[in-house]
Amino acid sequence: MTAIAPDHRSAPTTSQTPPMWADVDRALADLYARKNSWVQVSLEERIALLATLRRALADAEERWITASLEAKGLAPGGYGEGEERTWFTILTRTLRLLHQALIDIRDHGRPQLPGVLTSRPNGQSVAPVLPMSRYDAAILPRMTGEVWIEPGLTADEVLQQQANVYQTPAESGRVALVLNASTSTFLPVTDILHKLFVTNDVVALKLHPAQASLSSLFEETFRPLLEYGVVCLVYGDHDLDTYLCAHTQIDTIHFSGADAAFDALVFGEGQEGAERRARHEPVLTKPFSGDIGSVTPVLVVPGPWSDDDLHHHATLLVRAFVCNAAYVSAAPRLIVQHRGWRQRDSFLAAFEQVLARVPTRQAPFPEARRQLDALLNAHARAHRIGQADMDHLPWTIIPDLTPSSLEADCFVRTMFCPAVGELALEAKDAVTFVDAAVEFLNQRVRGELATTILIHPRTLRDRRVRAAFERALNNLQYGTVAINAVAQQAVLTGVLPWGAFTVAESSDWSSSKVANPLMLPRPQKSILRGSFRVPRMFLSVDPQYNIEVCKAITRLEQAPSPWRLAQLLRLTLRR
Repeated sequence: MTAIAPDHRSAPTTSQTPPMWADVDRALADLYARKNSWVQVSLEERIALLATLRRALADAEERWITASLEAKGLAPGGYGEGEERTWFTILTRTLRLLHQALIDIRDHGRPQLPGVLTSRPNGQSVAPVLPMSRYDAAILPRMTGEVWIEPGLTADEVLQQQANVYQTPAESGRVALVLNASTSTFLPVTDILHKLFVTNDVVALKLHPAQASLSSLFEETFRPLLEYGVVCLVYGDHDLDTYLCAHTQIDTIHFSGADAAFDALVFGEGQEGAERRARHEPVLTKPFSGDIGSVTPVLVVPGPWSDDDLHHHATLLVRAFVCNAAYVSAAPRLIVQHRGWRQRDSFLAAFEQVLARVPTRQAPFPEARRQLDALLNAHARAHRIGQADMDHLPWTIIPDLTPSSLEADCFVRTMFCPAVGELALEAKDAVTFVDAAVEFLNQRVRGELATTILIHPRTLRDRRVRAAFERALNNLQYGTVAINAVAQQAVLTGVLPWGAFTVAESSDWSSSKVANPLMLPRPQKSILRGSFRVPRMFLSVDPQYNIEVCKAITRLEQAPSPWRLAQLLRLTLRR
């Protein structure tokens, strides 16, 4: 896994001649030469390789956390450490799930599901994926997960096509370019693992410049991949992105980052690019997929919420919002409420009170300050929360937005700044509110990654509301729908495919999901169902408690055992 950091000064460019980096070309040539031999590597070798990677990652845990904190200027023991440990847990869990999936393929012919496939009333197949084991009941208490398969596949066909790359291996491999603009430490590695072990590609990984300081740690931890010659790391600027995408030895592309950067690569820049996007005519002719930043909305259905309910769900949303200084694609950006709900203001007040307990963070990029200044200038009623200075930005809530204001400012693009908006819709009751909210999210809010629905179980007892709720699950055009949960929890499960909503007619995006260790064919939508009574382990903004919980979960994922399960349960029940 060689790190390539080309010297741009040695390769002057002109408008006619693209930049040529000899070291990048050599690395890609080596990778290209390995792509066919990788698909021939046996299951036993891959299982042994994943076991080695699991041990190496466990050994690197404290070095990984220390380096991650230093790279972001975060102090040990603070709120940021809990986030970095959560991401390390996700990576640890991903490796374990892939390892088990390959063992299942060897022993049973395919990864084992925790239950039988079912069908929705329209015939669409549904695969249960959570809980995978009794340990999941402790790690993700009172949560269930399912994957809706694109229409057209029967349950039998889903099972027949599961892990198809292992059932009928291709004769030749592919080189996948992963362009990762995220500053999260787990995402580039989980993307690599997905490409290597789920789609059978060798990988050229272009990291965000903020990750450059972690390259030696990545190489040390994942040295076995270097020895196989199936991964190379590349650093560089925007010009290098364009060069790599057009490179003849790149076969397929996966992108994680801002929607504007993605659009420029796929459709081109300027007015012509915007027109191509509107017509859905990409200039990029290679297969591509993306985890694109979006406005992640939260739909709050009116109901008989108690004060505790308001506080608990406000806490759940705050924890999701502040993650990585609010610079993650799954951070809630827009809270949609019923204008006539008597507890609308109380919910926002609870959100604000919890948010005030979380220290502000350093802006991740200069663009964050510019975005926040633009929002504050446009919205005089914005609430700034927490201490702010030259480096730290205040948490910001913008209440009572209107649909026109969404179109006017950066709520229609990827957000870099720590701001969340609130918008209220007129509706005569909960039923019409849910229907109107779904139509609004699909048509007016940018993005198709994830959304959350918060709904009281007593509200669902009404048959008309239940019907509207089921319509919402069917009609929401999001790749992940979290019910009484947040999108980050769907990522933590590791078994809910993550990516934009897909339809069978969209060939560009038919294989765009990542985080699919069960290797389900053509996943369309992931559904995470949580309990309205939020488990206590998700209700803390105390840094030390969160750090200890993450450590306990990581230990359990590294080597599941009843003893480690008991340690986690004692910790969560003690609070």
